[in-house]
Amino acid sequence: MTIDYYVIGQRIKELRKNKHMSQAKLSEIIDKSTSYISYLESGIKFMSVETLTNIANALNVTTDMILGEYLINHMGVSVKTFESVLQDCTQYESRVIIDNAKTLKAAMRENRSLSHK
Repeated sequence: MTIDYYVIGQRIKELRKNKHMSQAKLSEIIDKSTSYISYLESGIKFMSVETLTNIANALNVTTDMILGEYLINHMGVSVKTFESVLQDCTQYESRVIIDNAKTLKAAMRENRSLSHK
């Protein structure tokens, strides 16, 4: 398995922005430079396990939420991510999102053969 550091960096960026946190604030919390955070989010650099843990703690998420698709058992991460999407939705919005997810899943499975071309 090849780890795409850009994808991980973009996930950190998304989680940080969801918390309305600047790169400067995150860098202050984890005691790293703002440019280091920028490099991480751009996929130019990757972090130690300690820094990964510090970032997860600063963003109030698990390291699983950051590593997501690189985990063999990714279902827990997917469920938490989906829950966070639905967290501030009305009942109507939740129903529409869930219906769209079901339709998308069915369409992807129906057209799976096209993705290999």
